Amino acid sequence: MMKSMKIIRNKLFLVIALILLGCSGENWRDPLGISSSGDGSKLNPDGTPYVPAPGHLSLSITSLDDIPVIAGSGPFSVSLILKNTGTEPLTIKEINSSESWMSVDGVVSGQEIKGIDTIETWVTFIAGYSDDASISFVWNSLDNPDSTESFSVSLDVGDESTWDIVYNEIFDKTCSCHFTSSGAGELKMSNQELAYDNIVDIAAYEVPELKRIDPGYPDRSYLVKKLVGVDIEGDRMPRDGPPFLSDRRIEQVRLWVQIGAPE
Repeated sequence: MMKSMKIIRNKLFLVIALILLGCSGENWRDPLGISSSGDGSKLNPDGTPYVPAPGHLSLSITSLDDIPVIAGSGPFSVSLILKNTGTEPLTIKEINSSESWMSVDGVVSGQEIKGIDTIETWVTFIAGYSDDASISFVWNSLDNPDSTESFSVSLDVGDESTWDIVYNEIFDKTCSCHFTSSGAGELKMSNQELAYDNIVDIAAYEVPELKRIDPGYPDRSYLVKKLVGVDIEGDRMPRDGPPFLSDRRIEQVRLWVQIGAPE
């Protein structure tokens, strides 16, 4: 009897020791390594073998179709998303622009992008020209040495800028309460130059902690909020609405702010 009890105690001690040893590993939820295959490789959540994917660069730039510019005007910037679609890291080796009036900010040579990660950068147009231009990225990953990913752009150069359209087609036609001598909400917009000076980088009258137009940040621009009718004091713009601005018109204002609210 005593011998049997001793054997049971020894077995119980061995089981506890194995559990404690397993829990000291990297995955305490799986101390016995059930989530790993027999050869020690990892498994996906669905139980299939995990196969690392080499780093691969993907580019996505804001469309320039709705951003008309006047020749030689600038600067303005649009968003460029760099995404690593693989699970392994990649490294940006070189950044090359075909034209001196176009550059990339927010990423540098030698910068690493981890697997399944994205970074937001900005393509800055120092001045607008009708010539086509391109930017290329040379990048390295485990199975893709010295690979190249590039994109081309073509600006809509004409007699009107994005700000011209925003003012002439939106503010001038729908914001009559700001064209009086007093100007509703301490905002006067009776001419294009005055309107620009009174909204860009100027604190909002109703919510002073926000700017009327915060260049590059439409979601932080109080004038955009007033047009949308969200998180505002007082009436939505235009005051005599509905109808209010169409989604397309609001998006034109947002896009103008997003590219830096250039004049």
